[in-house]
Amino acid sequence: MQITLKDIARMAGVAESTVSRALNDKKGVGENTRKKIIEIAEKYDYRPNKLARGLVSKKTNMIALILSDMENQSYIDIVKNIEIEAEKNNYQIILCNTNGNIEKEKSYLNLLESNQVDGAIFIGGGLVGQYLLNASFKESNKIVLINRLSDEGFFPTVLTDYGDGIYRAVKHLLNNGYKKIALISGDLNILTEEEKFNGYKRAITKYNINFEKKLLVETNGKRIEGYNAFIKLIEGGIIPDSFIVTQELLTIGLVEAVKTGGYFIPEDFAIIGSGDNILTSAVDPPLTVIAEPVEELAELAFNDLIKILNNDKENFSIRVLTPQLIIRESSKRNK
Repeated sequence: MQITLKDIARMAGVAESTVSRALNDKKGVGENTRKKIIEIAEKYDYRPNKLARGLVSKKTNMIALILSDMENQSYIDIVKNIEIEAEKNNYQIILCNTNGNIEKEKSYLNLLESNQVDGAIFIGGGLVGQYLLNASFKESNKIVLINRLSDEGFFPTVLTDYGDGIYRAVKHLLNNGYKKIALISGDLNILTEEEKFNGYKRAITKYNINFEKKLLVETNGKRIEGYNAFIKLIEGGIIPDSFIVTQELLTIGLVEAVKTGGYFIPEDFAIIGSGDNILTSAVDPPLTVIAEPVEELAELAFNDLIKILNNDKENFSIRVLTPQLIIRESSKRNK
């Protein structure tokens, strides 16, 4: 059981306030008493409660990372990189998954408003709701957004230009001789997925290809949905020559369906996936992917939050980063 301040006070035969002063190296404690308190604290591996301390001092050296989707691998990669930046700056993170639930997001926002964390980074999700806009006018507004937008623009924001990534993926396939490109997407009510679809539509319009709604399959982003998307198209008599997939799990599911059906990549179907990470790296043949700049997203967002916490009055803007199209075997030229 974790030893408390009260326990140390009892063992040392002093008041809790004396223990607090001794451990925080403040005046008003005799040298022998201070030494005795420190020895007890070290012997029993005393660790101060950061959350309780934060309620008093309004500083915890903890930040909340509030994710809209824990199953999104790119979000997890962003979290890992934010944690690296946090450790460099003597901060710890609390990971909060809303799973797209607004009420859960509101409850996690309470961590910030009750001083249990110093700041919060929101990762993904739809447009910022009114409750979060209201928070922007409060003194507790220590918030940064990643891949999420606010109409009023009250928050420092770092975005990935998903539309540009999909646009260049379409262009690459067209240049390699593919003409009938299917898009397998997540929920188009989510900002990032909508941007990907807009990039797809913009590209085929640019290159004078009629938009065929039947080549768009909207899913819930689950692995099985990527599998089912392929079956749906083939059984419906819609035979694309290539696929662009907007999420990692959807990509894995689609590849499984193609191979289960006895088809070959890219001989029968070219595939461009999303995310250059542990999931997509397992695909054979090596997968062409739209790679998000997760390290830069994490670094910029964390540094923005640190500036806010240090009362830096810099005018923050919305910064947009460009993803990279990494070309590998799965999209080589159509013969």
